[in-house]
Amino acid sequence: MSSDNAPVVRTPAEEYARRHKGRIYGVALTLGALAMILYVLSIVRI
Repeated sequence: MSSDNAPVVRTPAEEYARRHKGRIYGVALTLGALAMILYVLSIVRI
């Protein structure tokens, strides 16, 4: 296990994921909310 202050070699994908974790989480929440809304609407329609 490397300490936090040691230089960590990351792949571009890992660096991108770390830098944009908030944005990815927000998009996931938005898609989840849309899925729930569509699901509820489909139940109400029946």
